[in-house]
Amino acid sequence: MSELKELGVEVYKDVARPAVSEVGAVVGRTAKALLSPIRGFLWCWEQIEQLIETEVQKRIEKIPEEQLKTPDPEIAVPLIQSLTYTAHNETLREMYISLLANSMDKAKENLVHPSYVEIIRKMNRLDALVFEKLAFHGGNQRVINPHLMLGNTGKYLVIAFPEWYAGWTIEGFTEFDVSASMVRLDKFGIIDLMYDRTIQGASYEDLKNTPFITSVIEEFKKQYYKEELHLSATESVVSINEFGKLFRKACQ
Repeated sequence: MSELKELGVEVYKDVARPAVSEVGAVVGRTAKALLSPIRGFLWCWEQIEQLIETEVQKRIEKIPEEQLKTPDPEIAVPLIQSLTYTAHNETLREMYISLLANSMDKAKENLVHPSYVEIIRKMNRLDALVFEKLAFHGGNQRVINPHLMLGNTGKYLVIAFPEWYAGWTIEGFTEFDVSASMVRLDKFGIIDLMYDRTIQGASYEDLKNTPFITSVIEEFKKQYYKEELHLSATESVVSINEFGKLFRKACQ
């Protein structure tokens, strides 16, 4: 670990060292100023060890002693490495700690998989919150792919609506942010976005008439007052797949 820390210091020095050029000194100072706060997010082993000892202990206290085991290195090592730069993010930190604690429980060793560490590592806070909201409701859920059409021309305004819209957002984020997050989660393999697939017997009309949808249409009517604008929405489905359900169990 000390070798890694020394290597990290040298790499940082190289990155922060001013470039040899006419404006190198200015660029160097600017880069250093911008990069220096990042050092506060790089936790040392002592900080990580204390965090793990405290938080994991809380989770394993309810596990019978005969069920406890040392975590597999292919899970624990990359997980701890990831914590060195994500421990400040409470949402992701909780997922990592729960995953590590579950990997120390013999009763759950078949539930935990090394690939889960990589999935969390790819996530940001929004991804984790969107995934949890989708997983909480479970099953197939309604989404629409809305477009704001220009009359009967077949053309639409691509900037008007997010690609995927479920009728809700996360505090501090926009509907466009949530849509992009869903696309990422689909690429991670833990949800399925099913375009032009519907839930039998379900109505989608309320999704097409939310305050967000209505306000967007009204706003664009002000800009395109000479055009006839109307909503066209493909009814679709978002679902937590089997892999996603197992992933969530392992991280709880």
